[in-house]
Parts: sequence; structure tokens; C-alpha cells
Amino acid sequence: MTDWRAYCSPIRDQGDCGSCTAFGTIGAWESLIRIKESNPSLDIDLSESDLFACSGGTCSGGNTVEATLNQALSGVCLESCLPYEPRDRSCGQDRCGEWWNTGKKLSSWKPVNNQGEMRARLDKGPLAGTMAVHQSFLNYLGGVYHSLGPSDPIVGYHMIAIVGYNDTLGAWLLRNSWGTGWGMVGYCWIKYGDSEIDVEMYALEPDGPIPEPQPTPSPCKWGRGFAKILNFFLWLTRQKGRYYYMNP
Repeated sequence: MTDWRAYCSPIRDQGDCGSCTAFGTIGAWESLIRIKESNPSLDIDLSESDLFACSGGTCSGGNTVEATLNQALSGVCLESCLPYEPRDRSCGQDRCGEWWNTGKKLSSWKPVNNQGEMRARLDKGPLAGTMAVHQSFLNYLGGVYHSLGPSDPIVGYHMIAIVGYNDTLGAWLLRNSWGTGWGMVGYCWIKYGDSEIDVEMYALEPDGPIPEPQPTPSPCKWGRGFAKILNFFLWLTRQKGRYYYMNP
């Protein structure tokens, strides 16, 4: 049995927006940072809006898991830099300046398709996951959830965080993003193999702070040529240092 709820951030509510990919990813990610630091009360709150917008998500169309996780490799700002609102944004819109000084990024991610490996990885920290949402899941209140068969239609697909498992119950512990009024104050035990919950999960590897973006060389050939001439005279006179021609 494994249960990482003590390391999880407070349950959030994605509202009327298909941003579950950002909430599922960050729900696991923030816990992994706390586990890595051995500090369940560590203050870390990443911006779902930033991750969702910069990975191409829209409230009406949602987003893909792969696009979301790949964007996380490039970095995400803090919630204080871009607070969540259930609406569409373009990447970088309303984000505070120099966000990289406090932002975080993933080092890597990989799909996990084997239940044994899922358990082994959950012993070290949460996973991101996906599932089919049946009609009955919307009204879940407690206990071990299982769908009701052909009379229980699939109404959509959803991304969540998997924060534990219990072999006695035969269930995964799921962290949702529908507020504390849903399920067990935002959590759910879901039966192994139900609702495509363990077809594939995603192991995330957190990294450190994001380096400040560096200037890029100027496309101006005259500027580069002039810098080369100056450097040639420096070399002739055995002077230290070099000239660089860069865009600010």
C-alpha cells in the first residue's frame, strides 16, 4: 500500500475548461518535488494556466498528454506568476517577467504500461495518468469506484494524478481536479483495470530551476564582421578579451 496524499497540494478545481492535462501533470509533479526535498509542507505551486496555454490547449478542445508533458520539459512558471483562470490564453500572455527565476521544469518523462512497474514507481512518488470517464464517475462519493458496464456510457477522457495504490482494495488512489466537493474530498479509489485507468501512466522526473534565456547572435552580417576585425587586432596585440555582437 502506498498513499502520497500528505505530499499533495490542496485539491484544485479546473472549472469549465478542458485543462485536465495541466492539472493531472502538475498534481503529480508538485508532490514529486516535495518528496525529492523530503518536505511535505514545501511551498511549491506551479501554474496550470501557463502549462496549458504553452502546450497549445484550449478550454473547448482540451489538449494531448504528449504536448503537455513535452512543454513541461521547457518549464512552467509559478501560480503566483500566472494565476489559474478557466479561459483560453496564448503562451506567455499575462505571465510575469523573469518567470524563469522561480519556475520549474521536468527533466524527463516516460510512459509506463505494466502494472508491476506502476506499483514500483508509485512506491517512490505519484504518476500522471489518464482514464475513460463513465457517467457514474461524475457522481462518485466514496468507496472503490468501478464502472457499471454497457449501461454506463463513456462521456469523455480525462487526465488525473495517481498518488497511491492498495492491493487489499485492489485499487489505485486517484487525485482529481474537480474541487473538494467531488468524491472523497477530491480523491477516489478506482478498481484496478477499470475505466482504462492502468492502460498507461506517466513517470515524471523533476529537475531544478530554469536558466535565464540567453541572447542570440545578431543576424546582422556587418556587425559580426566588424567584431571579427576588432578581435583580429586584439589577437595581434596579444590583448585579453573578445568582442561579441549580440542582440540584447
